[in-house]
Amino acid sequence: MAMTMPQGLRLEPMVADIQRLLKVGARMYMCMTRATLDRHGRDGEMPVRQGLRAYGHWRGTEMREAHHALGLDINMRNLILCWDSASVFIVKDREDTTPDYKPYDTRFDVHLCPASLAWKEDDFHRWGHVYCDEFHQACASTYHPDGNVVIPQNLMKGDDHCHFQWVMPPGAQKLDLGEPTELGKRLARDYRAESDIEGAWQALKRTNRLVGGRFITAARVLIDKFGDDAEETIRDAMRRWGRMRGEHLRAEHEKAGISVSPASFMRDHDLPFSTVWDIEELEANDDCFHALVHDTPHDEAWRDMSAEPVLGPIWYESSYAAMCEAYLPNARLEWKRLICRGDDANEIRIERG
Repeated sequence: MAMTMPQGLRLEPMVADIQRLLKVGARMYMCMTRATLDRHGRDGEMPVRQGLRAYGHWRGTEMREAHHALGLDINMRNLILCWDSASVFIVKDREDTTPDYKPYDTRFDVHLCPASLAWKEDDFHRWGHVYCDEFHQACASTYHPDGNVVIPQNLMKGDDHCHFQWVMPPGAQKLDLGEPTELGKRLARDYRAESDIEGAWQALKRTNRLVGGRFITAARVLIDKFGDDAEETIRDAMRRWGRMRGEHLRAEHEKAGISVSPASFMRDHDLPFSTVWDIEELEANDDCFHALVHDTPHDEAWRDMSAEPVLGPIWYESSYAAMCEAYLPNARLEWKRLICRGDDANEIRIERG
């Protein structure tokens, strides 16, 4: 997704957007998990875990390809110091702790994690812990086959911090990756920042991509396991996610004194609509918002993943209908066109009732 960074961006608001985006992604996993377990019971537990592993494999593969294109050695130090998620701007060590970044043994503590805050709000401790174990190990061992991660202290177990140990044998094989792939070279562009502001903007792009990839990897596992019955589970999950997003967004806007309106719904959105989506506003006022979205990081991820044609429309139509109803109950939201259906742009129109 080739896009020029907008002018006039400021670091502090972007860091706030990053923190919100990390919670949005965490809540999507929570809604997918609960919809799966509510519908399928114990038969849904292993697909949740398999979805997390698939997500880890996808991210580990993409980071390895991007880092190779950047000319980096594939080891645990570079995996963490060139991490794909925007958590690099949020998940920090405390001043009284010292991280230790070695190529074969990288250790650090995390005292602030937006995902854990979102999960704790909804008593999602057990499956939040499952996420940490399943995803991180799948990511480490995909990035390098000798990579491992241990998390002996974990916020989701009730500890006051997470302690990560990313390790691989000092004599681990050096991977022969050949020439960088076209995907790796394209992804690498969003790791080269000349300022903190550009770094935050690139991190928002990468993390928006990850939210899309998280959805597809989890949904594919459900389809493989449950066949046609999976589609209603996925729709249910997206409706839950949308309602949760709408409730949180309205509360945030009311607290910040932002007018609750169709325009605010998108301009001050919980995904980075105004900063990393390629948009063209056609009409915007207190009663109507109409815009074209020429591309988004998650749409690009879906193209790269050759995502099933049914999944993108479920994301947009199920989640946004529920989100708009929770945010602005009398409004009507319509996606008139969708890139994931083969249209040349996403076209959204929101009108008060």
